[in-house]
Amino acid sequence: MTAAAPAAPAAPLTAMPPAFSTRELRIGAVALGIGLVVGVVGSLLVASVAGGLGSIAMGSPMTDATTTCEIKDDPWITVGDEGRSISMQSEGEEAVGADFEDLACVLLELDTPDSVISRIDSTRALDGRQTGTWDGFSASWGYHPDNGLDIVIETAAK
Repeated sequence: MTAAAPAAPAAPLTAMPPAFSTRELRIGAVALGIGLVVGVVGSLLVASVAGGLGSIAMGSPMTDATTTCEIKDDPWITVGDEGRSISMQSEGEEAVGADFEDLACVLLELDTPDSVISRIDSTRALDGRQTGTWDGFSASWGYHPDNGLDIVIETAAK
């Protein structure tokens, strides 16, 4: 057998320079801190806006009524107060407004009792502003033949 050649001497170990300088580490830490702050604040803002929009879109009898009645982008029927009110203006002899059929559909969807509908139907201009309440809702309305019916329905205070 032949003798193996002696192994080459190992290269002397030298200290490796640090992967990052102290300055680079500080800059990275500051950037990380800023990123965390911006991320948290941004997330809170998005959650706040999304929650507000969600409360408008979900679970509101007013928005449900306009959806069922297929009322879209009607300037004379508007849901307000984050879904807690609806304002409706019908057409009159001298004013434009929503069709009576659309107002009647919304009233039916909100389970407006016959007694309140009868009072709305019999309101005259001389009667002034009238009010009515039922199962979690309150309404006020006025009527003039020239301007039509103006009605606001709100969820009753709890």
